[in-house]
Amino acid sequence: MAAGRPKKPAQQKILEGTKLRGDRDTHGPDAVLGLPDAPHWLCKNGKKHWQTLGPQLVSMGLISLIDGDLFSMHCDNMAKYAALMEKFPEAEKWVATTPNGFEMMSAWVSVRSRLQEMIIKTGREFGLSPAARSSIKVEARQLSLLGEVPLNEFEALKIH
Repeated sequence: MAAGRPKKPAQQKILEGTKLRGDRDTHGPDAVLGLPDAPHWLCKNGKKHWQTLGPQLVSMGLISLIDGDLFSMHCDNMAKYAALMEKFPEAEKWVATTPNGFEMMSAWVSVRSRLQEMIIKTGREFGLSPAARSSIKVEARQLSLLGEVPLNEFEALKIH
């Protein structure tokens, strides 16, 4: 397996203003931008995160209708993380004592760290970190297609 940077999706290249090349950029069909329906199994707090973050991603053109599975994992991890942090607010709960009397990191710290890693990984897929967003430039024409910016009269002629 080749090492190096992960490949950029075609949608990200379009947002950055990079020209797509027919001989190099064969990323498959374009996905329809929009917020998919939240899955029925997603908990209440996960659905709340879905409804808060989802419309913002749609307005930036960073989520499509087929991204529901990955986005549901992100929302589920956020809900689990919030529940974990509510249950263990005191620092004493993060330290466990062995039968010999030694203090060690509680298993909950490992769970918390793993959830943080998963949230960061899934968040990168949707541009949810400053580093992930640093190279994305959304063109006015693309935002106008999403209904965010009015087209000028010449661009309106090209679309119709």
